[in-house]
Amino acid sequence: MGTATKDRKRGTSATGITFNRETLLAAVKGVAGAVPARSPKPILSNVLLHKGQLRGTDLELAISYGMPWTDEPLLLPHARLRSILENATGEDVTLTLDGSACIVRVGRGEWRLPVEDPLEFPAWEPEGMKPIARIPADQFCRAVKSVVYATDNESSRYALGSVLVEMKGGTVTLVATDGRRLSSVEIEVDQATDDSQTLVPERAIRAIAALASHTEGAVQLETNGKEIVASCDDASVTARLVEGRYPRWRDVFPERDAKASLADIATLLSAVRAAAVVTTEQSKGLDFTFTTEGMMLHGQSSESGESTVTCDLQEFGQPCTVKLDPVFVRDFLANLPQDEPHVEIEAVDHTSAVVFKAGDVRGVVMPLAKD
Repeated sequence: MGTATKDRKRGTSATGITFNRETLLAAVKGVAGAVPARSPKPILSNVLLHKGQLRGTDLELAISYGMPWTDEPLLLPHARLRSILENATGEDVTLTLDGSACIVRVGRGEWRLPVEDPLEFPAWEPEGMKPIARIPADQFCRAVKSVVYATDNESSRYALGSVLVEMKGGTVTLVATDGRRLSSVEIEVDQATDDSQTLVPERAIRAIAALASHTEGAVQLETNGKEIVASCDDASVTARLVEGRYPRWRDVFPERDAKASLADIATLLSAVRAAAVVTTEQSKGLDFTFTTEGMMLHGQSSESGESTVTCDLQEFGQPCTVKLDPVFVRDFLANLPQDEPHVEIEAVDHTSAVVFKAGDVRGVVMPLAKD
């Protein structure tokens, strides 16, 4: 992840401190996820430059980027600063603290922004942190994308609005479920630690993945049981954890002797989307029928008509017809890693859970009641 570097003009004199405009803009955009658009505390609409960091927070989530700021703490209005950096022309931007204002110079433009007292900005420094795991950034991003869609932020069970990060036996597994579907993925780790379970809010784990997408290094995860800190290079995300008990997710995967069918992911995804054209909220299910001739998808609703789409199978498992929500199947397939060409589908009857597997990613979709 790129950070600003000092040039010959940089320093703490009256000339201010100069950054590369694109680098500062990247940091300002990077912390945007933690800056509330509306808040009962107006101070939170600002970002803080202090001790070599640019930080934004809404008290539930904090994001910081390393910036070579060595002057007095400076609080800047996030929205106006971002607008200046996006619309001004010039390679560098100079920030000069001038009493109760900050002078921003970019190219041939100059803005004088009123600033608030940085002492009013909330400090958040978690203590007693212990490592969970160190995960290669690309593997972490791949894993988050494979599961995060299955969370449920509207459930009264707060744990379902989180992604479970489970360390067990030296393997890290990410799990998400909304009670009707579940997705899990095992990921490689650079460093194994004690067994643990950590419930990371959906919003926070997306922010961590966004951070990790800009580095070729690793994501270091640490927790004290109430908060999590994820560090990548010189940037970090701090978040409060979700309290509650996560479902016994391993029990969701049935233990049964069943042969799975094998399908091409892209072909099946296209078929699901095509067959789902006629589904509605009242008639949202698709019948998935597995035969030696392929998988037939059938949808029907009084409002939109009827569809029948056949998808070829690479391997046939066993005959079965089961009604599934096409959105759940589509979400699982669309978020699989791009290097996985095939998906295994284990379906046994119209009342039992359907299990999907592609590489290290596994999913469960519960069937809908037949009409």
